[in-house]
Amino acid sequence: MAAEGGETRAPVFGVVNLGCPKNTVDTERLMADMALAGFVYAEDPADADVCIVNTCGFLASARAEAAETLRALAAGSGALLVATGCLVERAGGEPDLGEALRWADALVGFGDYPRLPEICASLLRGRRGGGASAAAGFRRKGLPKRYLDWLEGPRLLSGAGHLAFLKLGEGCSNHCAYCAIPLIRGERRSRPPEAVLREAAELSAAGVKELSVIAQDTTAYGLDRGGAWLPDLIRRLPQAAPKVRWFRLLYAHPRHLSDEVLAALAAEKRFVRYVDLPLQHATDRMLSRMGRGVSRADVDSRLAAVRRIWGKDAAIRTTFIAGHPGERPEDAAALRDFVRESGFEAMGAFVYSPEPGTLSARMPDVVPAAEAERRAAALYAVQRQVWRARAAARLGKTVPAMLDARIPGGWRGHLPWQMPGEDGCVRVKMPRPAADRAKPGDILRVRLLAARFPAYSAAPATP
Repeated sequence: MAAEGGETRAPVFGVVNLGCPKNTVDTERLMADMALAGFVYAEDPADADVCIVNTCGFLASARAEAAETLRALAAGSGALLVATGCLVERAGGEPDLGEALRWADALVGFGDYPRLPEICASLLRGRRGGGASAAAGFRRKGLPKRYLDWLEGPRLLSGAGHLAFLKLGEGCSNHCAYCAIPLIRGERRSRPPEAVLREAAELSAAGVKELSVIAQDTTAYGLDRGGAWLPDLIRRLPQAAPKVRWFRLLYAHPRHLSDEVLAALAAEKRFVRYVDLPLQHATDRMLSRMGRGVSRADVDSRLAAVRRIWGKDAAIRTTFIAGHPGERPEDAAALRDFVRESGFEAMGAFVYSPEPGTLSARMPDVVPAAEAERRAAALYAVQRQVWRARAAARLGKTVPAMLDARIPGGWRGHLPWQMPGEDGCVRVKMPRPAADRAKPGDILRVRLLAARFPAYSAAPATP
């Protein structure tokens, strides 16, 4: 691009990432492609010539966030805006959702990710929209092969760099009644184990200290290709990524969380005793309406297996949907009792969002939005009580903590039972000489001193 004095300068790009960790991996791939194509990264989108907004289209609230982000950038940044991600694909299949994207100068679907630098360069040369395509939406069985091949390229890690996600595949074949993921990402497609292990080795060499293993349904890894691959991958990952200190398993499904998977996790000491196990509900009637493929007895069996195989240090994170069509007051009460009795480490409660094209969106017996909000708030109130009881039992104990960022008086970090950015944190009080020597990704033993939802306070344990 032209600069003052007639000189040319490299074009500058910015990124805004919205949505889940699966989107984060895509964003980091897109950033690497842009950098390799000669674009210079700017942390502040206001400094960019072109800004990529990787959108989420999973829920109405996510679509509203994407729309507001694009609107604000259009009003204040001066950058050309390129929308990518799930909302772009979702709007391709549901045109009524495209209004949220009206501020974007180009829409780039998954199949065009390998062409993103070319599309951005075309925009900057003045051909607004040139070469870009509005995605057609998923009317096929799976993601384009060019997208899956593209996933194997390099990533430019975001954040401090000591935390990263390792994506085992894309898409989902569970077809829960409320979920639009198969309409956005298609059927499950697992990456080859050797490709996953190669990427883990690269992330380890790049300085990653905690690696979270993810997919739409992590525990179904390999089932689309004729085998249950996760146990073997768990056994091989620590050797492939020797500098990673902690591994973490996210997005398990109770139908696929086998004893073999749990035993493999228990045998590998660098896998923290933590699992993210979205359950969504706890009564047989609602589990059936949601199309979860499990009963309450199945759920109870899996929770018991986690604690039998992992022991008292097991930490289970889960999520529930409040106000799904047909949820009766007695179902909501039973779910609150289930949360109270189950001792979850952390919990998310989502208010049901009717997603176009899903089975649930056509169901009768709709729960009023205000009542669904009330039920979600009641679940959170119960979980806070559970958290306080678990935290009180830990005070005075010495546990490992991974440091994440310097704060006044010490460092902020997270404990083995805390997913970074989701489950609270630990604030470690440290004298200045020690705090100055520390760095993100360091693990030290700390003594837990106090707890106030959702954070702990701690100090380094004396040798």
